[in-house]
Amino acid sequence: MTMKLPLLALLAMISAAACGGSGAEQPKPTLATAASTAAPPPAVTADRLEKDPLGLFPAGALGMFAIDTKAFYASQSTGPLAAKLAEKFFPVGAEAGFSPSRDLDRVTAGVYSMQGADALVALAGRFDPAKIQQLADSKTQIRGGGVVAASQYAGRTLYTVADVGFIVVSPHLVLAGTKTTLKRALDRMRDGRFTHDAPAWMIATLATPGAAVAVALDTKSVPLSSMTGGLPLKGTDGMTALRLLGNFQPPGMHAAGAATYADEAHAKAGAAGLESLFGSSAFSTLLSMIGISVRDVKITPAKDDAQIAFTIDDASMRNFLSRLPALLGG
Repeated sequence: MTMKLPLLALLAMISAAACGGSGAEQPKPTLATAASTAAPPPAVTADRLEKDPLGLFPAGALGMFAIDTKAFYASQSTGPLAAKLAEKFFPVGAEAGFSPSRDLDRVTAGVYSMQGADALVALAGRFDPAKIQQLADSKTQIRGGGVVAASQYAGRTLYTVADVGFIVVSPHLVLAGTKTTLKRALDRMRDGRFTHDAPAWMIATLATPGAAVAVALDTKSVPLSSMTGGLPLKGTDGMTALRLLGNFQPPGMHAAGAATYADEAHAKAGAAGLESLFGSSAFSTLLSMIGISVRDVKITPAKDDAQIAFTIDDASMRNFLSRLPALLGG
C-alpha cells in the first residue's frame, strides 16, 4: 500500500484560512503569484536527523525496536561476545572503512507491511562516506555477499545490494532498509516532512532513557501467535500492544514492560494467562532450546495493562549469544 502525503491540500486549507480576514476583500492570487510567493519546505538538516532520526520513519509501523549497541559492548558479561557477533554478521565491514563493534552506537528500526515485509533502520555511529562511494565505484563484493550499486533518488545517492538499500545521511547517520521504506524516508527528507508519524506510544517506548533494548509491537495488527507459527499463547487474547525495555544490571539483563489489552477484563485474564505461560514446562523448554533461562518473573494487572518484569542472568545471556551463530545459520 502507498502512503500519500497531502501537503498541497493542507497548504491550500491554511492559505484559504489566512486570506479570510475580516474587513476589506483580499485579491485572489494568480498562479504566478502563488508560485513566486510559496515558501520552500523547511530544511531537514543532518544535525537534526542525527539527534532524532525517527522524524523520517513513515506511519504504519507494525513494530519498532532500538538497541544501544554501546551498552551491549560495555557489558562485562556480553560485551566480548556481542562485539564478535557484530563483526561476523554485519554485512559491511573493513571494505567500507567500518567496524560495527567500534563504530556502531545505536540501531533504531521499524517493521512495516507496505509491499510485503518491509523495514527501515537508522544506524548511528561513525561512517566514511568517501570509502562507501569508492566501494560502489570499484564494484567490490562486500563480505555479506553481493556488490554495492549506486543510483540517485530524491537528490541523494542510494546504495543498493539486491533488494536492500542504504543512504549516508551524514558521517554519523546511515539509513538502511527495503527499497520501499527507504524511498519513503527519502521522500520525507526531500519534502521537509519531519514529523513523528509512527505511533506515539512506540516513539515514547524507544525514547525511554537508559534502556539498552526497547521493543514496541502492535499485537492487534500482528498477533504474537503469528510469530510462533500459529501456536496458541496463553495471555494473548485481546492483547493490542506489547512494550518491553531491558538494561544491564547485575546479575544480568533486567526486562520490564507492559502488555496492553482491549479492556480491563482482558487485561486481568491476560495477566493470569501470561503468568501461567511463563511458568509452563513447554515455555521453559522452548527458551532452553535457544539458551535462555528467565527468572524472577512478575506479572501484575493494572487497568488495561498487564505489567511484566523478569531477569535473564549473565550465564544465560552468554549461552544465548554463543548459540546465536548456529541459530542464524552462520
